[in-house]
Amino acid sequence: MHPIMHTVMSRWALLLLLSTTVYLGLSVDTARAQATTASIQGTVVDETDAPLPGVNVVAVHQPTGTRYGTATNPSGRFNIQGMRVGGPYTITASFVGYQTLRREGLRLQLDETAELQFSLTPRTAEMEEVEVVGQRSDAIIDKDRTGAATNVSTEQIEELPAISRSLTDFTRLVPQAQGDGSIAGANSRYNSILVDGATLDDVFGLGDAVPGSQAGAEPISLDAIEEFNINIAPYDVRSNGFTGGQINAITKSGSNQFEGSFRVKGGTEDFTGDLNGVGTGEFNQAFYVGTLGGPIIEDELFFFVTAELKRESSPLDTRVGVDLPGTNVFREPVSLFNQLRTVFDSTYGYTPGGISPLTQRQDDEKLLVKLDWNLNNNHRLTLRNNYVNARDDQGISRSAGSFSFGNRQYVFRSRQNSFTAQLNSTIGDDMFNEARFVYTRIRDERDVQDAAFPEVTLDLGGGDEIGAGIGRFNQANRLDQDLFELTNDFTYITGDHTLTVGTNNKFFQFSNLFIQDYYGSYTFESFTVADDTISAVEALRRGQPAEYQYSYATQAAGSSRPEADFSAFQFGGYVQDEWQATDNLRLTLGLRVDVPVLPDEPTFNETAYEAFGYSTANVASGNPLWSPRVGFNYDRNFLTDNLSTQIRGGVGIFSGDPPYVFISNQYSNTGADVNRIDVAFDQAGDFYGANAPTDGRRFVPTNIGDNPAAQPLPTNAPFCQDNPGSERCSALLSPVQTTEINLASDDFKYPQTLRANVAVDQELPFGLVATAEGIYSGTINDVTFRNINLQAPTPGGTGDGQYPIEGSKYGRPFYGTPGGDVNRVSERFTNAILLENSNDGYQYSLTGEVQRTVREGLGGSLSYTYTRAENVNNGSSSRAISNWQYNENKDINNPRVGTADYEIRHRILGTMNYTFTYGDRFGTTLGLIYEGRSGEPFSWIYDGNANGDTQTLNDLVYVPENESDIVLESDNWDLMNAFIEGDDALSDARGSVIDRNTARAPWQNILDVRLSQRIQTFDGQRIEFIAEVDNFLNLLNDDWGRIENTSFNNITAWAFEGYVTPEAVGTVENGRILTEDDVGKPRVSFEEETVREKLNGRQFFTSDIASRWRARLSIKYTF
Repeated sequence: MHPIMHTVMSRWALLLLLSTTVYLGLSVDTARAQATTASIQGTVVDETDAPLPGVNVVAVHQPTGTRYGTATNPSGRFNIQGMRVGGPYTITASFVGYQTLRREGLRLQLDETAELQFSLTPRTAEMEEVEVVGQRSDAIIDKDRTGAATNVSTEQIEELPAISRSLTDFTRLVPQAQGDGSIAGANSRYNSILVDGATLDDVFGLGDAVPGSQAGAEPISLDAIEEFNINIAPYDVRSNGFTGGQINAITKSGSNQFEGSFRVKGGTEDFTGDLNGVGTGEFNQAFYVGTLGGPIIEDELFFFVTAELKRESSPLDTRVGVDLPGTNVFREPVSLFNQLRTVFDSTYGYTPGGISPLTQRQDDEKLLVKLDWNLNNNHRLTLRNNYVNARDDQGISRSAGSFSFGNRQYVFRSRQNSFTAQLNSTIGDDMFNEARFVYTRIRDERDVQDAAFPEVTLDLGGGDEIGAGIGRFNQANRLDQDLFELTNDFTYITGDHTLTVGTNNKFFQFSNLFIQDYYGSYTFESFTVADDTISAVEALRRGQPAEYQYSYATQAAGSSRPEADFSAFQFGGYVQDEWQATDNLRLTLGLRVDVPVLPDEPTFNETAYEAFGYSTANVASGNPLWSPRVGFNYDRNFLTDNLSTQIRGGVGIFSGDPPYVFISNQYSNTGADVNRIDVAFDQAGDFYGANAPTDGRRFVPTNIGDNPAAQPLPTNAPFCQDNPGSERCSALLSPVQTTEINLASDDFKYPQTLRANVAVDQELPFGLVATAEGIYSGTINDVTFRNINLQAPTPGGTGDGQYPIEGSKYGRPFYGTPGGDVNRVSERFTNAILLENSNDGYQYSLTGEVQRTVREGLGGSLSYTYTRAENVNNGSSSRAISNWQYNENKDINNPRVGTADYEIRHRILGTMNYTFTYGDRFGTTLGLIYEGRSGEPFSWIYDGNANGDTQTLNDLVYVPENESDIVLESDNWDLMNAFIEGDDALSDARGSVIDRNTARAPWQNILDVRLSQRIQTFDGQRIEFIAEVDNFLNLLNDDWGRIENTSFNNITAWAFEGYVTPEAVGTVENGRILTEDDVGKPRVSFEEETVREKLNGRQFFTSDIASRWRARLSIKYTF
């Protein structure tokens, strides 16, 4: 590390650590730091409307007796922070010589600052305390609200449909949500999830944004959550760690009454609809959830416990047979599998498992324990631990085109513990402190249940494949994560200013074992030798593969299974002033800086440095991320005295962590720890010929089942030098040991975005609030990938590294022979993927919404959102190579900005919850969520490799203006031209290479319904019967509620066959004489089947489960 950089980093680290020490030394809450609490503020005046200083204001949380108090300042204002969410509260204002005023029934939402006004009158002997009955405050009109935010209340969690019992069920209530966890058009990996202020997202980034998702588990029981917020643009600098959105949940707490519940929820295949007349097969899902809370010491110490048990079984019921009825059939004879079993057993000593239908399990257990302790009136301590243990059977793929033997299965196990300790303190009337410590431990592993064995794929032709052995990505794959987080915020209120200074510091420890093809991977297919055809099964018996991949540790690695062990720090510090500039205007001004530090250096690869000028030891460390923010809130009664108008907004920079798997790639793929073999064989030429045995030369050793990590090596490998006669050593493998490396640019920075919004909230009659809001985000630092081991071929020849032309007629550069071999800078490496930043890209949205929030009666919302989102790379994969190669573009190494995969252009969102009671004991609630939205975007691509980068599914098509723009080898221009005219995206792109994601899948309509019947039993207890139906429209009509998408956001339009080269000038093709002007034009062929697929609606696939109605029944008893 450079000495100057080391000094800068050291100073930052020292400064922030000192600030942490100072703040913690105060041993003292601010309310809104990654909010877990709520606040009240207001003014007390006398009978002449003059401010009253020194008035005692006391708030009592009635369920627990927790007291909060302060006195008004010289301006008559008061502010109480760090209050428990919910209620009801009793607020009392008292002053010597004045009548005491008491307000009852106030309820507070998460992160809300309720505004209260008291007018005291002089007291006479006859006067008594005056009581005012309050109500739940409306957090939409809130002086502290500046950016876009959505609150999900306890009532909504209980009353709206949520079949999967996940946070995602409710994050979709954000008008700007884009589906699959995406918020504001950003990758869901760029969201932040907090529970009780503690980071609980998938910081490593392998799953669906939450830990445990790879095992199908949620990170916390939904019954444990009291309410949560989804923030997109919170201009409070204490909110950080995201460039998408922030999901902030708080858990329930105990009170002075013992309260609890027990819930049973479940469903089977009988509660799931058919799709095209086909059911799901035997399926069973059940949840058992219990909660209990109450006092340990009345008014002082409380507990709350949630336990959840999930048990789910689902079928893998694809059958094997040639003449079997139905669609879920792999149409190959059973005798073929018997032959394969014999070959595996007799030749390799391996049992591949069965082929009968089987049941896979997905189970998890959750336990949350929470203690709330009122140490005294000024100090409140919360301790909470959340435990999740999940398992999921994985590894087997069975369908009409692919079938795996049973012993391919493994169990994905995920265990997590998240512990939080938080101390909220009040110091006098004007100082508050919140200190929080978090430790989260996550352990993910793939537990192979049967004997380890290489991945074996038999390509049977016609698209059919049979798989055996352990999948190539599952042979050596484990992840350990430990997160420590230390946060402290100190708030001082002086006059009209609320000043905050704080620090948020994180320490991550990762241990990631990931070696693809650790046991090796083989593909076998049929081939011909002389006049004999060798079947794929016979090729397996003879050990003659068509393809072979294997990764093995170098001598320098020091281990046979090298892991990426590294630490990461992130030091954060911030200051903020919330200024009540006038009675109507509140300003928030803040500055935050975060400094990521990676103290561990990856292994230095000298060969890579010589080849590319980049060091594999370089990591993104020490680059500060500055985040200034300004927000405003202006509240005034423009229409009438009783209807408030709120104008709010702001601008600021938001910084987030990248998925740390992007960083881990630099530690795992240095090229100095692991060598890689990736070879395709000419089976007839390589295994037969002069001096070959009758059955040809064997490549795959017969003893690979004894030591599956010991696969074939080149003869110059150290093992082969020491064991020259070993069956592992093959002269067919190149002596040049190649590998992939991942690198980071010298100035790489974590993601940052500039975000601004402006909104108007208008109260309307009948309890309605209308909102118009616009949000804009401009990319400062985003993630992109480049393969620096590619170079353009030399023009003018046809030998190695040469091609007759430099590029296509329409500007597409070449990185090798189109349709052929890649041209590498260094043959020592396969790919060298460089992690870089891009400042190209943006997202914006325009939203109109009307909502009504009530505890009983009719409540809900209706919104429309228009969104545009463009980026350079979606970053949707965990592997650098995949993020690079599956980014559809004209130039794969200089990608253009294109529509993001996550953009939902048009979205209509409607919710309704209606509760009515009748008699003394009965209540019925109906909850609805409707979502109508544009289909997902997709790209039109070539079927073929148009730029020589070896990839066949990432090249955007050139759309011809007329027939002469291309050479159409299929000679069916009228058909192709009609196809182009029939698609808006293709038609608009005529005469150019089409942009990414300009086409759309069909519009989607989804309606989810929840109906519950509540019956009061005795002593305040009740029983509730609940029915939930996802995709209710599909229940009404089999053709409604269909979700149609594409695979990997692309569809092939036509096939790429090559380019016109100078040698073709003067030749006649399809009656056309090729000229100099045709050189570089693409040769393509268009298939009639493409038209038929579009006409018959077969170019999209219908999501199997999401397109069916699904019902769950529940019984809940509350006591």
